[in-house]
Amino acid sequence: MNRPKRNEHNREKILQAGVELFNKNGYHGTGLKQILDACQVPKGSFYNYFESKEQFAVEVLAYHHQQEDEKWASRIDESEENQLEAMRKAIYLFIKDYETDPETACSLIPTLMGEIGNATDSFREIIRYSCEQIIDCIEEDFEKAQKTGCARNDLPPRQLAKMFWDMWQGALLRCKVEASTQPLRDLAETCYILLQPPGRADGK
Repeated sequence: MNRPKRNEHNREKILQAGVELFNKNGYHGTGLKQILDACQVPKGSFYNYFESKEQFAVEVLAYHHQQEDEKWASRIDESEENQLEAMRKAIYLFIKDYETDPETACSLIPTLMGEIGNATDSFREIIRYSCEQIIDCIEEDFEKAQKTGCARNDLPPRQLAKMFWDMWQGALLRCKVEASTQPLRDLAETCYILLQPPGRADGK
């Protein structure tokens, strides 16, 4: 018997519900009934799109990663500031999103990394892949910043990107623990100072 034709709008609606629920409750704290109730689809429709909860979580991570990557890139590209200033402003726009709706704004990677990062090969691979893709994008930003002379060039852009990503993940976890976006604000300002070329800590 052929499977019924899949509605991509419904699939995206289920994935978005997964982003919100996994951010709020974690992977193990989110049951299938919660997912179905949130997106108002029957169980049969869910299994028409996803073979299991594990596969669903893998696709949720990939979906959310693509969304965040596109949002970050558009905010950087639209800015008329120098690359380092554009990155700082992008962080503050993220902070605004987080304060408005933390369940959709917060990155799923640090949220789920500690919970399921080593649970299966599928989880480990999608998290590793997503992290590498994010670091690639940040590396490109630092390369541009170094070429235009607005960022320190005594360290390779890849090293700067990894440092920034590690600090970002830590700040996001602290935001959840402290119920405050201050860790992200501290990150934005501290990184902006540390990443300036020598003698230009004021950004000018």
